[in-house]
Amino acid sequence: MKINSQTKISIILKHNKDAIEAIASINPHFNKLRNPILRSILAPRVTVEDAAKIGKCSIADILNKLSAIGFETEYEIQKKETKQTTHPNSAIIKIIQSGKVKTLDVQPILKEGTDPFNKIMEKLKEVPEGFVLQIINSFEPTPLIKILNKKGYESYVKTEEKIVYTYFLKGIERETSMDAFILKISIAEMEKEKEKFKNTLHEIDVRDLEMPLPMITVLNELENLPKGYALFVHHKKVPQYLLPELEDRHFKILISELEEGNVKLLIHK
Repeated sequence: MKINSQTKISIILKHNKDAIEAIASINPHFNKLRNPILRSILAPRVTVEDAAKIGKCSIADILNKLSAIGFETEYEIQKKETKQTTHPNSAIIKIIQSGKVKTLDVQPILKEGTDPFNKIMEKLKEVPEGFVLQIINSFEPTPLIKILNKKGYESYVKTEEKIVYTYFLKGIERETSMDAFILKISIAEMEKEKEKFKNTLHEIDVRDLEMPLPMITVLNELENLPKGYALFVHHKKVPQYLLPELEDRHFKILISELEEGNVKLLIHK
């Protein structure tokens, strides 16, 4: 397989699982790849170039390790791409400097094996106007950033040693593109929608699976879903981190919440 600085880590891992240990051996920053939860969240969003920034190493360090286990590498791409830089949001920087910061450390929550999403959303509601919310973590929460950006939040990420500080500032409310492909409906309406796919419907139950298996299972099923089919999912909650992934893949999703711990999803194109 031919790879370069812009190849997604998820594609590399799918091609050769030995890449996990190859990359993790570069330095301790990449140990998170050994964690299936963090790996499933980060790998689809992170390129080789992004990983080099996270791991504080060069792109060549990663490509050399992957070359040693059989990947064909293109080094020329990185010289053009690494010239790009991102500029922090000046409004967020000024608020941070003024001390108007509310903080939430999600590391203890993750160590318990709990999804911190609801806690973060609750904390955001408590943040006064003109303040920013600082999320403390050991990795950049890429899916969370994407979700909140779509909700009108500006973000800024700063890394100090092994700690990642992500700041969120409430911007102008705006319609998100998610509104075009997500629809919450009643169970009666869901049954009518299911009937449209009665001969082309694949059904799975992920309620008893531990994180991150529900998300991984749904994405794997969709990857192998025949054209024209729909996937019906029995889930225990609305999968917030899955929704941006579905949007990227141009799927439509119908959601019906029956009760706590019992959510139905119908996913199709």
